[in-house]
Amino acid sequence: MGSRRRLTAALAVVGVAAAGWLGVPRRFEVEGVSMGPSLLPGDVVHTGLFPEFDRLRRPRRFERWVLAAADGLAIKRVVGLPGEQIAIMGGDLAIDGSVVRKGPRLLAEMGSVVADTDPDGTPPSEPGWAWSRPSGDVLDDAAFDAGGSRVLAAVRDVGLAAIVDVRDATATTPEPVRLRVGDTTITVPLVEPGRRAVVAGRLDGRLVVATWRVPPDARTTMSRPCLPPATPDAWQTSDPWPGPDDGDAAPALAIAISARTTLADVVRWRDVSWRPGAADRVSWMLAADEILVLGDHPAASIDCRHWGPIKVSALRARVAARSR
Repeated sequence: MGSRRRLTAALAVVGVAAAGWLGVPRRFEVEGVSMGPSLLPGDVVHTGLFPEFDRLRRPRRFERWVLAAADGLAIKRVVGLPGEQIAIMGGDLAIDGSVVRKGPRLLAEMGSVVADTDPDGTPPSEPGWAWSRPSGDVLDDAAFDAGGSRVLAAVRDVGLAAIVDVRDATATTPEPVRLRVGDTTITVPLVEPGRRAVVAGRLDGRLVVATWRVPPDARTTMSRPCLPPATPDAWQTSDPWPGPDDGDAAPALAIAISARTTLADVVRWRDVSWRPGAADRVSWMLAADEILVLGDHPAASIDCRHWGPIKVSALRARVAARSR
């Protein structure tokens, strides 16, 4: 009996040790800029608890996964799920013929800040607007990618992200913020004092607008991610893009505030614009055991546009977060 108890205790210790080992999150250092700007060289990402069990669950759209690629492990974003018809339409991702709509939190992760090209970085604003940018070309270049030369592509999905400090506002006397996206002007009433995020633009064929409270101790500059902190999951306004499509030109943008509001920071953001892959292929029909993965910076990403769809079994672990 004593030997049996000792054996049981030893097995229990081994079991606990194995469970502890399996439960430890795995860490990976990022190489390359294919997942920029959210993941850049030198960043360290980690999985969740029990990463080995990730292979037993179905991946979800827009999750980032470590996967087995032809030349080793890679990190990519799952965009197409088994059985779906996937297409790239004007830089947007379409599933079974419908463009996929991103929420603010996903845009914050995948989008980039558009750098001003003026020498002093402060182009003049139009009269009556605190900040404005004209309609025109916005290209898919990136400050974080100083690699080889490549042909730049125009990006249509562009907007503004602002952090404003509201000194005095109530439900009965709200502080109005005026926004202009293309030919549409929107008035957003802010009914609480403090620091607020105001975001608007064209995204996935829609006019989107959202505001939210920014924590008092949060940063007041935007670069990575491209939207203010505490980003919500859903837009407050998400309407079909009004009027005719103006080709590849990015919409004009502007913001105006009252005397009782301060513009703490404002940037232009652009969405990721996916390009065709090898031999200009832009559509894929996925089998029941296949997925499609892409990089967030298509100009520097080798992914399913070049490989074709991959098996679900190629996924190794889901990326939970960036640790630095």
